[in-house]
Amino acid sequence: MGDGQTREENKWEVWKQEAEKALRGKTLETLQKVTYEGIRIKPIYDETDLKETILTHSLKNKLDPSWKISQPINGEYAEDIQEKIKNSKVRGQNSFFLNSFQNLMKKEEVQTAFKHLDWKNDSIFWDVGSHLGLIPLFLHMRTELNQLKDLQGTIGFDPYENILRNGEDSLSLSTKLDFLADTIKWMSEYDCKTRCILMKGNIYNDAGANAKQELVYTFSHALEVINELLNRQVPLQQIVNRITFSFGIGSNFFMEIAKFRAAHHIWTSLMNALGEANTSPGLYLHAVTSTYNKTIFDVHVNLLRTTTESFSAISGGVDELTILPFDSVLDQQTELGERIARNTHFILQEESLLSKTNDPAAGSYYIESLTNELSARVWEELKEIEDKGGFLKQLILGNVQTEINKIAEQRVHDMNYRKNLVIGTNTFANPSDQVSDNTLHNQKIYENKENTLQPVFSFHEAMQFVCKEGTTPRLKSDSLESSLRVESLKTTRLVEHFEKLRIRALQAKRKGQDIKVGVVTFGKLKDYKPRLDYISGILFSGGIDVEIVSKEETTRNEKTRCLILCGSDNCYQSIDLTFIERLKADNQKLHLFITGSGQEEIVNKVQLDGMITSNMNVYEFLKNIQNILGVSGN
Repeated sequence: MGDGQTREENKWEVWKQEAEKALRGKTLETLQKVTYEGIRIKPIYDETDLKETILTHSLKNKLDPSWKISQPINGEYAEDIQEKIKNSKVRGQNSFFLNSFQNLMKKEEVQTAFKHLDWKNDSIFWDVGSHLGLIPLFLHMRTELNQLKDLQGTIGFDPYENILRNGEDSLSLSTKLDFLADTIKWMSEYDCKTRCILMKGNIYNDAGANAKQELVYTFSHALEVINELLNRQVPLQQIVNRITFSFGIGSNFFMEIAKFRAAHHIWTSLMNALGEANTSPGLYLHAVTSTYNKTIFDVHVNLLRTTTESFSAISGGVDELTILPFDSVLDQQTELGERIARNTHFILQEESLLSKTNDPAAGSYYIESLTNELSARVWEELKEIEDKGGFLKQLILGNVQTEINKIAEQRVHDMNYRKNLVIGTNTFANPSDQVSDNTLHNQKIYENKENTLQPVFSFHEAMQFVCKEGTTPRLKSDSLESSLRVESLKTTRLVEHFEKLRIRALQAKRKGQDIKVGVVTFGKLKDYKPRLDYISGILFSGGIDVEIVSKEETTRNEKTRCLILCGSDNCYQSIDLTFIERLKADNQKLHLFITGSGQEEIVNKVQLDGMITSNMNVYEFLKNIQNILGVSGN
């Protein structure tokens, strides 16, 4: 053992002893916490954590550290999209994200919508979803204008998306895979470099999956698609050249950096397993800020969320980034939200200088260790799924859904008990914050034109149709294959149940109902202030107002439905319990609670409704208070 190693070990021991001294006798292990991925996070990392780690995650070979600015273009009609693209280009956007094509059915509409795109310099990111007929229409138009070879970006779909989101699909999976295989072959024949396979990991993110699950199930279902395309005689090189992976970005900053870095490592391992290691292109990564953790109340906090999420995705090496506007979860989105989201890219590029640095997280003991452990766990689970018959079999059995639901339920549980604090929702709620009643029902409903379109049964039939008619056809399954049905993923936002409580209270207030709880304080301000702030914060998160009342005032109002006793433990010892008994005798509908734990003696003696403590289920408590106050709703 060298002197240098001895000194390092002594240095670590000295630091550990000092840290545990500051912890007043607790061990350093008490600072460790376990993430939703099951990874134990230590309070400090050093070079010893990388002793057995081969740093294969580095992005130093990435030629360009910048990323495409791929902001959503939201427009109902072709003219709206044209104007949005024109304005976005002037402001520096270089990639154009679209996922709604309901009113782009004809050749003229497509031409009008994308009039201002420069096909040699601009990039597209089009998630066509169920509108598969748009792909042959668009490719045909670019061929006619001799612009096919200039086309950059992604115009594609995920064959599994409808099954994952809805539990079923109007098209059979084999029909979609046949269409995808023919699209790849046609693109290769005509030297079109555009990607058309879109593997949407953000679907799992929207359902509450953790970083490990998002990687496992995305790569597992990608492998399923690759194998199906190989069975349709599509060369592996052509397949991997056409894949775009799209992941959501969660709120755990360092875990998200590790997730994107691990994705590169897993892709390399997957290509090695498929025998394509030497000629395979690197992983093409698109990221979109998550909707799962966004809130409709205190909506400007979403700005902070999207900024840190974007920072972590870029640090993890994404090639293309979509930052959703902070008000994208509201029923009315604003130009301000779009402008700030777009400008966030420029701040990260020019002020944070992230576009000038390859792999800014490289060498960090913590992130390298986290990346390594996450990669290893994902790879083992990928192999396990393959050994059990593959992704589709696990999806049909419901194992994928069950595992994701466990994590989603744990997240909700942690929020209900305030182990996970969401600013503006279950903590630091602004009681004056207002939203419209229909905010939670903000999905725009379009007339379904697709059913009126000419049905075709393959990519080649669709191409023949658009050549002749100049309009989008409707793809239809040509077999009697039974439709695949599985349990759908439960995509929602984490805070939606809290927001429904708040909206119920707002609706009641707008009808003139008094949604108020009285708080009776005991002792001096310094005695009751901490607990008063705590209980006020909880009640505000349920849309319930707080009125501080004196002991004398409580006896004058017989209409009061709910009172909360608030003071220090010492103050409670001097309470005249006959006062509480008189209150209950005078008002049979009165519900009484007391703040603070350890008050079982008072609760049992005068039959209070319960204690308000730091470890209670806040959501269930708020539901109960609303019911007491007569707030109706689901």
